[in-house]
Amino acid sequence: MPGQQVVTAELALDVPLATEPRATEGVANLVLSTSDEGTRDHPGAAMAEAMERIGAGYDGSCGLTTTHAGIDVPRSNVEDALVLLAEVVRRTELADDDVMRQVAQARAGLAQAAQSGPALAGLAVARQVWPLDHRASRPTGGTESSLDAVTPTAVRAFHEAMWRPAGGVLVLAGEGVSSVGVEAFEDWTGSREGLGSASEVPAGGTGAGGRRVMLVDRPDAVQADVRVQTRVPGRDDPLWPGLKVACGALGGTFGSRLNTVLREEKGWSYGVSMFAQAMRVGGLATMGGAFRTEVAAQALVAGLELLGPASQPLSGAEVVSARDHAVGLAPLQYDTASAVAHQVSVLEMSGLGAAWVDEHLAAMASVDAPTANEAWETLLPASAWRIGMAGNASQLAPELEAAGFEVEVVEPGDLLG
Repeated sequence: MPGQQVVTAELALDVPLATEPRATEGVANLVLSTSDEGTRDHPGAAMAEAMERIGAGYDGSCGLTTTHAGIDVPRSNVEDALVLLAEVVRRTELADDDVMRQVAQARAGLAQAAQSGPALAGLAVARQVWPLDHRASRPTGGTESSLDAVTPTAVRAFHEAMWRPAGGVLVLAGEGVSSVGVEAFEDWTGSREGLGSASEVPAGGTGAGGRRVMLVDRPDAVQADVRVQTRVPGRDDPLWPGLKVACGALGGTFGSRLNTVLREEKGWSYGVSMFAQAMRVGGLATMGGAFRTEVAAQALVAGLELLGPASQPLSGAEVVSARDHAVGLAPLQYDTASAVAHQVSVLEMSGLGAAWVDEHLAAMASVDAPTANEAWETLLPASAWRIGMAGNASQLAPELEAAGFEVEVVEPGDLLG
């Protein structure tokens, strides 16, 4: 990437959250968040000081299908940064005090989520979309009970067993990276046993699609946060470009159908979003928004009607607007080395190459109204949607039931405990 003087090296590890022991879920995130707090060669603050001397920053994420760990650094120091990245990945110390401090932060994150309407609505809809025994139905950072069971020994054991190169990919992005050596990783070896397939996608969710609401009670809330979601095929489906455009036309911009009705005409919300998100295998389509409590049930009914393929087909003008918006904004997603390295690592872990981006954008640019409507009708049937909501249950539940929904009221602790 000529001109990108800040280089990113991102390592994608074939370590999905499903590899965590059920009793100590959250351990994968704890390995990642603690990994740069000291290594056997640079214990304690020495690693932070070594990073600071070369202007490097370390970060990462743990997802349902992949763990990412990466480093950003000026081009002049990239070789030194790769040595430190390899050290963090291979020789992290995971000292007792550091691990327990990260456990405390994870608990604080759960406490924060318990007060967040959007977070609770997202957890509620996940319980509807995924089978209850699937890792995706539970918080990515673990629950209160699983964090209680985590010990530094368990964190170190997970790192030793799982942070291996098998199935992973290292991506470098920035100016002149083709001449950068990666000798720091050459003698890193090891395989894992008994992981199962990260690509396994279970069939079905829970509850009756479209008419069942999992409602998280927030007695003091003045608004209701809503998430409506369904599983869809992913990048390999020929209808994926059309689905992306259809979601944009339905709710992806302020001029989209959902926003025109629920925001502009009704005044029930500051804005509604809708998007299709690819996973390593398959994907998710999600509609979300926040509504005044007294109109939330009406807004949900109206939103589901607008999402139903039986409503008025998308017009040519709606499709062109959504298509041009998506294709026109796409380059902004790849204006930094960090963004490019992450996207390439995601694609590589999905069995695709970097060329897929250009191919996908070309496919999206050719989507017309018939293609978008076919994707909508085929992939987003009304019966497929699952609903999560967070708000004042004493007011919301009767109104939802009167509107014909089956309501299950839960407490935040039921999702986070």
